[in-house]
Amino acid sequence: MILYASPMGGVIYEYVIAVLDQTLPSSINHGDTIPFSKQTAKLLDMAAIQLICRGKTECLYHTWTFPRKGAFANLKRGERQKVVDLLERLEVPLESLPEPFTNNPGLTQSMKNTLTQLTLLGYYSEWTGYGSTRLKGPDVRRIEFFPMGWLQTNYPGPAFGYRNLRGFLLGDPYKGGGHDV
Repeated sequence: MILYASPMGGVIYEYVIAVLDQTLPSSINHGDTIPFSKQTAKLLDMAAIQLICRGKTECLYHTWTFPRKGAFANLKRGERQKVVDLLERLEVPLESLPEPFTNNPGLTQSMKNTLTQLTLLGYYSEWTGYGSTRLKGPDVRRIEFFPMGWLQTNYPGPAFGYRNLRGFLLGDPYKGGGHDV
């Protein structure tokens, strides 16, 4: 997950990325659209660099060792939390943040809650059970196995075909109808 490791961590990353990209595309320069997940990753990397420059990290993994990872991903979990806290307290130069976070303190601060909530929603939703169909559209996705969150919460899964309460029949007692509610 974003801050904590789990057996389904990689799947949860995909969920957070997918939701961020569906939520708010970021328009940069001449109308080019950059996925919001990439801008959020840049935001986290810039805040991680701020933390590193302040000497607040115990161990820094070198980015040339893992060239596809940014500064945030190379930090330990506890240090990642410090980075997110740094953003929440706005202890980063807002003018140097990537769009749409540039000079946008509200959006910058709200990312802590957004990332935390998306991580939890991805973990406890059916996302981890979609298997190979999870990155497809909602009309194509199918539950391939029991999701992790369902197992942990003892959720028995959806029950199809049971009668549902679809409201109450109301009659007009003055016209001879029943008035049971």
